[in-house]
Amino acid sequence: MKESSSFKIVFALCLFALLSLPQSIFAAEMKFATVSLQQVIGMSKAGIAAQKELEGKVKEFQDKFSKEQEELESLGADIEKKRSVWSQDVLETKERDYQMKMREFKLKTDDAQFEIKQLEKKVMEPILKNLHEVIEEYGKKENLSMIFENTRKGLQSRTGILYAADALDVSDDILKMLDAK
Repeated sequence: MKESSSFKIVFALCLFALLSLPQSIFAAEMKFATVSLQQVIGMSKAGIAAQKELEGKVKEFQDKFSKEQEELESLGADIEKKRSVWSQDVLETKERDYQMKMREFKLKTDDAQFEIKQLEKKVMEPILKNLHEVIEEYGKKENLSMIFENTRKGLQSRTGILYAADALDVSDDILKMLDAK
């Protein structure tokens, strides 16, 4: 019986001593920051160059396909206009040719979209790799515990951050470091 009560007294004293210690002993100071990846990429030299390259490729495909698209639209309108005058055989042939040309056009545009996605991956991958290295370097240099992505503010947030003080935003600093790299 004596052991049990002395154990309780020692335990209570230890617990009291632990609770009276400063909180900083239990947890290091936590520092946080936010960064808008969308803003940094969109305003960085590498991001702007990548965007121009992608836009150039998109324009190239648009120019390439615009004439063919106009021809298909014209052919479709022609079929609708002359539907009542053509015989059933002629109408079926024209519609079959139109559908075949539409499928071919769709395959070409799908291939173009795939090519654009591949190009986007190719040009963005090194930028994103550098960006993540810069963010890590910045976090270590500034002794930050965490850096959160905060592209959209408020209730439309995609990142889960509903509010962050503007003072926590380090996007400009990250942008400068990325451009320097």
